[in-house]
Amino acid sequence: MTVNTETLADLGVANERQIALRLRKSLYGLKQSGRLWALHLRKTLLKLGFEQCYTDSCAVYVDDLLVTGTSVANVDKFFEDMKVLDVKDLGRVSKFLGTGIVYDELHGYMLNQRQAILELLERFGLADANAVRVLVVDDKNEGDDSALLPDANGTPSRPLVQLFQSLVGGLLWIARCTRPDIVFAVHRVTRRAHAPRESDWRNAKRIMRYLKGTIDVKLRLEIDASSVRGAEVRLEGYSDADYAADRVDRKSVSGGVLCIDGMVVGWFCKKQNSVALPTMEAEFVAASQVASELLGLSELLGELGVVVHEPILMHVDNQAAIKQLEGEDSSGKAKHIDVRVKFVKDFVQKGVIVVEYCESRKMRADLMTKSFPAPRLGELRELVSLE
Repeated sequence: MTVNTETLADLGVANERQIALRLRKSLYGLKQSGRLWALHLRKTLLKLGFEQCYTDSCAVYVDDLLVTGTSVANVDKFFEDMKVLDVKDLGRVSKFLGTGIVYDELHGYMLNQRQAILELLERFGLADANAVRVLVVDDKNEGDDSALLPDANGTPSRPLVQLFQSLVGGLLWIARCTRPDIVFAVHRVTRRAHAPRESDWRNAKRIMRYLKGTIDVKLRLEIDASSVRGAEVRLEGYSDADYAADRVDRKSVSGGVLCIDGMVVGWFCKKQNSVALPTMEAEFVAASQVASELLGLSELLGELGVVVHEPILMHVDNQAAIKQLEGEDSSGKAKHIDVRVKFVKDFVQKGVIVVEYCESRKMRADLMTKSFPAPRLGELRELVSLE
């Protein structure tokens, strides 16, 4: 904190290190400011009669609020009540957190991050780079110990590592918000973000070149009429696993896609916590992770007053894993699997979740676990509502 010389003189000290000031209220930028603002916002909303979700207790992004309601009058009243916090009504949403939002009565909402991609390309000197059509990542040096552009002492150059981490952070944001087609590739380059290799840098730049070539791709949020069940909404999940994907520790990778009435609303790619022995085990763990996400989403929708159709549908492309989930296979092949992932069997046997086999060509979660040539990549983009 900088204190001017006149104030220091009034306090009778030579520099700011000799004083300690007690703040009467929080200042922007302090370590605890974010938490204090969240508490203040929560208190204000509760006072206005709102209820806080228990499933997701923080459905806002710091001080950016995306407001919706059952009528324009209700939304207007909200902004009138929120004048105590000096909240600005920016009108119908067209951009939120760097994501462009366009509404079309025929096709629903279209989300894109064209501007965010352009800014990232410019920032890292890739605005004039050649675009590519596929996202095949280079993993042949996955076990290589050579650091990214080491300095004279052979240790990683800290500024370059930070630059790489900044690039990966930008890619993660784009992948998480609107581009499920780059999730797997971004996951690969984040594995060694603390000490990246030259191959990691090449892969990250290739993702940027791919984004440049697909900069106008949009995520379509449109309900599939064939999935609608009256006043209820239908939840579906797709799970897949890449067995022993990591060449160093041989851990598998889980991938999942979540849908509401056929509309893709969530996706993930994450490395599993332990080494899976057979392929079935890796698929079983991935299915359990998707089931956990689906149950959490069901709880959140319930709190929002949305009735979820039961059973929840889960698609898996491994018959052995399906038999384990349904409790048909009583052999000892899965006795060692952690009880934390076996909980899903209980929900399947109770009828809360139904597991169905999904052939590989229709498996949306394939996009989360492996790279594909251009034709198949295009098909998968369509399956996850990218156009």
